[in-house]
Amino acid sequence: MGQVKPYIFRLCLSLIFLLGWIVSQEKKLYILHTNNTNGALENCYCPDHPFGAVEKRSLYIDDFITENSNTILLDAGDIFTLTHQSLKDSLMAVAYSKLPYDGILLGDQEMTLEPQLRKKYIEMMDIPVVGSNIEGAPSSSMIINRNGINIAVFGIMDPYVIRYYPESIRETIKLEDPVEYVKKELKKLKDKADVVVLLTHQGADLDYELAKSIDGIDVIIGGHSQSNLESPETVNGTLITQAGKEGYYIGVIELTIDRGEVVDRRGRIDTMKFEMPDDPDIMKLIEEYEKKSGRVNHQKMRMKGEKH
Repeated sequence: MGQVKPYIFRLCLSLIFLLGWIVSQEKKLYILHTNNTNGALENCYCPDHPFGAVEKRSLYIDDFITENSNTILLDAGDIFTLTHQSLKDSLMAVAYSKLPYDGILLGDQEMTLEPQLRKKYIEMMDIPVVGSNIEGAPSSSMIINRNGINIAVFGIMDPYVIRYYPESIRETIKLEDPVEYVKKELKKLKDKADVVVLLTHQGADLDYELAKSIDGIDVIIGGHSQSNLESPETVNGTLITQAGKEGYYIGVIELTIDRGEVVDRRGRIDTMKFEMPDDPDIMKLIEEYEKKSGRVNHQKMRMKGEKH
């Protein structure tokens, strides 16, 4: 074989560099997500599931974002207690204000609060709230930019989730048809975002139905059914996930974006284990709750070997 001519060699090198440049256009985006915390600053630490809650979640999130700057944090609702315990709910609002949430969707446990109290908690949390089909929600959608990646986030609640509340409460909550609102928001957002994320409060079954019927959603992060989807599935190009209840878990989504399109979606659920460190700031809130309520988590004290 003869020698390779210099211009051919240079051409090959140029192609190699071009290929490397094309590959380098891929970006990673991580989404941490929670739902149905239900007012659990900490949990019972029962022997069959000795998991933590927000006191573990806080440091987990900080460590994750330190290692992965291309991360957003979202919540799909039911942050507060089902029974509207004012002390616990107000402390939870303070706790959420200390966490770097980029956006939240209100759940039925927020929407059934007295309106002025709900407004107060939203102001205390100081986190953007989305709710496309919820009358009175602060915003229908939002665009988050994370290191050059534009992420559209919007949210819906299905009327199904409030069906068992008294009529006097149901009639104060105005919910438009969620499917129609999803279609409306997608038209508005599709040219503005590299990634489209829908927060839902309707349950996993309805999430699957919605994904099958509508194109253009990259991720559905659900709430209400308290489903622990350990291996999130992709349906019609939409990754569907939900992270259990009571703060036991946090969801982790990894997206690969290439030239403005999501080319790979995967997710997992991480457990807030008892052995994980406690956030001192959240522990102060727990101590305040114990002092004012007179309730102490004796099971946790036993597990830590403390005397009481």
